[in-house]
Amino acid sequence: MLRSFAAAAIFVLCFTIAGWAQSPSATSAPATSTPASSVAKKAAPKTKPAESGSCQIGVIPIAGNLFLVEKFGPLTFTDTYERVSVDGWALDELVVSRVRAAAPGMSVRRIPFTKEELANYPRPAFRFRRDETIEKFAKYVARGRNCERYVLVHRHGGSQREFGIGISKHYLGSNANLFAMMYIRVYDGRTFQLINEAPALMEEDTYANRFKYHLGGPSRPIDLAMFPEKAADAAKSPVLRDGVRQMLTVSLDRTLPGMLRPQSREAAR
Repeated sequence: MLRSFAAAAIFVLCFTIAGWAQSPSATSAPATSTPASSVAKKAAPKTKPAESGSCQIGVIPIAGNLFLVEKFGPLTFTDTYERVSVDGWALDELVVSRVRAAAPGMSVRRIPFTKEELANYPRPAFRFRRDETIEKFAKYVARGRNCERYVLVHRHGGSQREFGIGISKHYLGSNANLFAMMYIRVYDGRTFQLINEAPALMEEDTYANRFKYHLGGPSRPIDLAMFPEKAADAAKSPVLRDGVRQMLTVSLDRTLPGMLRPQSREAAR
């Protein structure tokens, strides 16, 4: 039951709330069905105008400014989920900067899109079409650009119920878990064929490291005292902010360079 729950949540989170903040709200149901509260929120940053001309790498970042606060009970119906905007953490900007660092000497450009485009893009009726729809969204926002390759970095689900970026605690746990799990897809700029894909990992994907990062992606145990009493408190926490940014930086810096080498395209064929 847990696996089916996580699978159902992944795509909805990625393509409806992952890109931008929504007001924090609590519920006993998964975050995918949580209505927005009336708590005031900051306006999302305006998208910068698209740059003209060709580029070697176009970056489509969907890290967003959403942080999940999750409490897991003994049964799924006792779980609670809250979400809070973390505009000041600049997570999409961090993703773009790590792509630039992984591709020295190459022209790298951020591909802009609006929150409405992300939220309103059609979602698949069946789980097995999720990857196809992600590709269609990337192709849609890249229309009219002229880049040799496109790098899409989006939120990802691990082996447990945690998804994307946030903090969780289990009813019997002695620690909370801070996590920042992303997935990278590289597309050919002309044909939009998928030429490389991988989860962003902090260390080599071995059995020992899978046990170490038991959530299935970049995560770390954190003292229960750091678990926010209210979801809104998470956005004000430098410990949570710096922890997320550090995990994103390490995982992207470790994973991106090998995926962006010029020969990786030929090797993937």
